[in-house]
Amino acid sequence: MGNMYDSWSPLQAVLNTGPHYVLDNQAIWQGPIDEFGIPCRIAAPLRAEFDIFPQEDGLLVRGSVTGQVAMPCNRCAEEAVYDLAQRFDNFEPLPSLDENGEPATDPDVDEYFIRFSRNGELEVNLAALAWEEFAQALPPRPLCREECAGLCPSCGTNLNEGACACEKKIHDPRLAKLRGLKIH
Repeated sequence: MGNMYDSWSPLQAVLNTGPHYVLDNQAIWQGPIDEFGIPCRIAAPLRAEFDIFPQEDGLLVRGSVTGQVAMPCNRCAEEAVYDLAQRFDNFEPLPSLDENGEPATDPDVDEYFIRFSRNGELEVNLAALAWEEFAQALPPRPLCREECAGLCPSCGTNLNEGACACEKKIHDPRLAKLRGLKIH
């Protein structure tokens, strides 16, 4: 599947198939994970389900992204597995044309999701919408567990597996001159 932004479909064709859509092709997710270098592994199949409801000036999109991913723990670098259950409810405004019949610039329009094709028809990129919701569902600081002790900053020992032999008082050498300072 090339770039995920290449999966455009005519809006009218999408709407003609009904309001409910399911995206479960793992390439939708794996391609961008590889492309953007995200340290993430799909641990259980990812799936996007959404309903698209046309409105007068846009599309109401409701749905969810579910599945399971594994990422390195932010403290100890061991694998942390996360269940994803991202629900979303978005309104996507339709792009418009200017007085010359060219697509108007509108900061509210998500050009990765909806645009005018070269022949002037509206088209949508369902994979881009699914990817955006997936990216928002990823934890910003993944942890293997809440009480993760992390790694020793001196020797790198995983402190979840036991203590290391390093001296526990680690002093910042930039503050050495202040160590003997006494305040009365």
